[in-house]
Amino acid sequence: MNRLSVIFTACSLIALVSVAAADDAELKRLQGHWQVIELVEDGKVIPPSAIEDWLPSGGKIEIADNAIVTTSTDDGKKHVRILEVDGTQYPKGIEIKSRDQREVWGIYRFDNDRLLVCVADTSEATRPREFSAKAGSKRMLMTLKPVGRKIVADERKPAKPETKEPADHPEPSTAGSARSLTDEEATKLLSGSTWKYNDAHGALVLALGKDGNFSTTRESTEMRLFKKVFVKAPVSNGSWSVQKGKLWFHIKASNDPDRVNVKVPFTLRVITEKDLIFVDYVGHVGQAVRVK
Repeated sequence: MNRLSVIFTACSLIALVSVAAADDAELKRLQGHWQVIELVEDGKVIPPSAIEDWLPSGGKIEIADNAIVTTSTDDGKKHVRILEVDGTQYPKGIEIKSRDQREVWGIYRFDNDRLLVCVADTSEATRPREFSAKAGSKRMLMTLKPVGRKIVADERKPAKPETKEPADHPEPSTAGSARSLTDEEATKLLSGSTWKYNDAHGALVLALGKDGNFSTTRESTEMRLFKKVFVKAPVSNGSWSVQKGKLWFHIKASNDPDRVNVKVPFTLRVITEKDLIFVDYVGHVGQAVRVK
């Protein structure tokens, strides 16, 4: 090997070591538990108050070594994606891979103690070059904060629901009121059914299984990319039963840890082939439409 080749090889090795050292330093900065606090996907802004409810794993992400770990609220299983960073480019690069293939690529930067990440599906868009997710860009922009930081007022979660008796409401005149049904009859009508209810955060789908179990999921096309990259999971699940005219939910798993092992009653007002009218645990009247 001549002297020029030796010098070239040595320079190449030094460059590789420098890049590896830079990437290791970046990975160390990313280590720990993070919570998604802002999210925009393809121009659709997810309300901050809905993030924990809509996102799989409640929007909680752990970065350990070179892996992104999320925990399913459905079965408690951990799901892992491989994380690669490039701290030598500007903006700094990030790639998230499954065992078989690269799924998304993008850029990231630190903003004080917060982390901004902009990614796109590798099969749909080029690597992002700016921190934006405009409509039609097919990009997702996330802001994350480290878990443990003091939560400011507008980020606080709703108070834990109390299982108190709902306020009295006028009885609807619609035929089929649950008050005229026995618990057994109401159970039979609800068993195996699926209902859609529009609340302040969008469409919530409730499935009442014949086995006495239930699950709730969000219908949200805005979350397509997030759900592809991370774990898919329902909002909550557990068991259900009808007792003394109330539909009781015993929540066994939820994106909101404050709801786990909580029993929540919904007073049944009307059950028909198409509609379910109820009073929730804070006294609000709601109407769900049967979809199955």
